[in-house]
Amino acid sequence: MIQAILCYQFIISFEESGEIEPEFKPLKLIFNNPEFNEQRYSDLIVENDIFGIFYQHTTGLLRSKDAISTFYSGRLKETPFQVVSFFRQETDGSQFITILFFDIDDEIERFEDLILSMSKRLTKIFGDLKEIDPLRKLVLYDKAISRVDNELRYTLYQIDRLFQLDKLQKAALLFYSDERKKILEILRERPISKKELKEIIDREKAHTNIDILLDTFLDLNLVRRDWIKGEKDKKTGIVKNQGEYLFLVKDIVLSRIPCENIINRLRENRKDLYSLYKKEIADFFSNYDPNKQTEEEVKNIATILLNPDVYDFFALLRNSYYPITKIPKIFSDWFKAEDILAALKELKIITTIKDKEDTEWLILLTDIKPLVIFPEYLLPKIRESFKAKDEDQQITYEVAKKALDLLEVSYPEKLEL
Repeated sequence: MIQAILCYQFIISFEESGEIEPEFKPLKLIFNNPEFNEQRYSDLIVENDIFGIFYQHTTGLLRSKDAISTFYSGRLKETPFQVVSFFRQETDGSQFITILFFDIDDEIERFEDLILSMSKRLTKIFGDLKEIDPLRKLVLYDKAISRVDNELRYTLYQIDRLFQLDKLQKAALLFYSDERKKILEILRERPISKKELKEIIDREKAHTNIDILLDTFLDLNLVRRDWIKGEKDKKTGIVKNQGEYLFLVKDIVLSRIPCENIINRLRENRKDLYSLYKKEIADFFSNYDPNKQTEEEVKNIATILLNPDVYDFFALLRNSYYPITKIPKIFSDWFKAEDILAALKELKIITTIKDKEDTEWLILLTDIKPLVIFPEYLLPKIRESFKAKDEDQQITYEVAKKALDLLEVSYPEKLEL
């Protein structure tokens, strides 16, 4: 879970003795874990680690009057947490640092878009702060700090939501994460040992937690794992190819489908809108093939599903349609309907239709559903891998037999996400 988001301004004070005293002045400290608070958070981070993060950002800065933004991620030395930090230096030399604290096993890559979005909003506020003298313009200063508080709480809220994914969002995660996409690509070719899979993924991105990546596949019942005893080399007596292996038993495609619920409601209640809506659906799906979607298109859809506010709005439109001037005001205090409408419309997930009274209605154009399929294509690939001469691509008889057995057992199983 996310533990806290702490925002500081770096200040250099001069003591009466003439000594320079560097200080991280807290602007806002937002805690998600009740064990920590503003008076007691040394168990979360100590001063040495704050300075260490700060130096990671500032080492190599050429001039003190440049406007610069940088990011850093890593593990703390003194406490058992990992962090993502955002550093901003303004043109007057003022410096700000925002640090997000996560548990060691948290998959922080999932939150990159949210953190980037937060940094853009904070940059505007930091730019305003450099123009405000807190001693002379206390009211303006307090308002700016309140905006910082608001942005940190919003980001914390969104990140918290992403720790609780439903099955559709977990499916989206497979196509959002480059490491998970790589795992799916590998398993579509042949069974593989967990050890070898980790080595391949580590070459893509070092120090990945393979268990966290695999959890999504296992939760969705797409992958089975089993222990293979291995084979003893007749010459050396060494047992080879022994260990935990991973087998793909169901494949998945993130697809668009017509929303039957909206179709039925329009047919029953708004026949004038239904005829226009039916034409738009026909136009879209006459040119749509889920197997011909680009990687960029699928990732954009996955991004939509993994944005908490957008996903809530998408779920709302699955059940009803609204005049565009009367969209329900729901969700978080930070919800911006205009931004979300623009994103959904650009991806052709929603559409607008005018009725005879010239009222513009907001309607879901396409629903999104993970389509689960049986990977029949694996059957010849398993045989090819068993007979392969290249040892890197070869699988043993035990692995091939287990793969075929698991496919046979899982074939009749129906999996709905």
